[in-house]
Amino acid sequence: MRSCLNILQTDMNSKWRGIKTIQKRINEKAPKTIINRLGQKSISLPRIDDKKRWAGYPGLAGTARKIAKMIPSPCIRYVEPFAGTAKVYQEALKRKDFRIQTTILNDKSQFVCNWLRKEFPSTYVFNEDFADCIEHWDDELTFFLIDEPWNKSYYLQNFSCFNRKSVKEYDEEIIKLCKNMEGKFIITTRKENQRMLKSGFKNKLVKSEYVVSGKYPEVLITTNV
Repeated sequence: MRSCLNILQTDMNSKWRGIKTIQKRINEKAPKTIINRLGQKSISLPRIDDKKRWAGYPGLAGTARKIAKMIPSPCIRYVEPFAGTAKVYQEALKRKDFRIQTTILNDKSQFVCNWLRKEFPSTYVFNEDFADCIEHWDDELTFFLIDEPWNKSYYLQNFSCFNRKSVKEYDEEIIKLCKNMEGKFIITTRKENQRMLKSGFKNKLVKSEYVVSGKYPEVLITTNV
C-alpha cells in the first residue's frame, strides 16, 4: 500500500491542482440569468476545467453600490464601453436621487450583448470596440463607467472577448483617450495598477462589501469626477 506521503507527492506533481472537474460546457450559447447575493442580475457560467477557474462575470459586484454613488446626477448620457453585466448601472438605478436620460451599454462580446438586450430593454446596446464607443459618445453631456479587463486569463473562454495584446495595452489606450475626454469618467482596475496611479487623474480605493478568499477585495478608482 502506498504511503500517504507518496500519494500526496503524486497529487502535487499532477497537472490537476485542486478538484478535477468533468463538468460539461453549459450556458455558453444561451446565457442564464441569476440573482447574486446583493440582488444584482448576473450570468451563470460554470467552471469549464481546471485551467479556467473563473466562473462567469463576477465583475464589480461587491463594489458596485459604492461606485454608483460617485456617478453625477442628473446624468444626461450614461455609457459603459465594457458593460459586462452592468452591475454599477444596476446599482445606480436604485439611487433615489439618480436621474438618467439615455443609457449606452457596449460590449465586444456578442454573447454579452444578447444578454444585455434581454435584461435591459430600455437601454441602447452596441457591439463595438471600446475605443470606438468612447470616441463616438464623448462630449460634455456623457459619463463613462470604464470597467476594463483586469486579467487576460479571465477572457480565455468562448463567450468572452480580449482584443488587445495585454492589459497594459488597454491601460495605455484608455489613459490616452481619457486625457482628451470632454465627458466625466470612472475607470475601475486592480488596486496595484501603477499606470493608473501615475496617470495624473484622481485615484482612490473602494473596498468590497463582502469577503472573497478571507479578505475584502479593493478596487482602484481612477476618475476626473
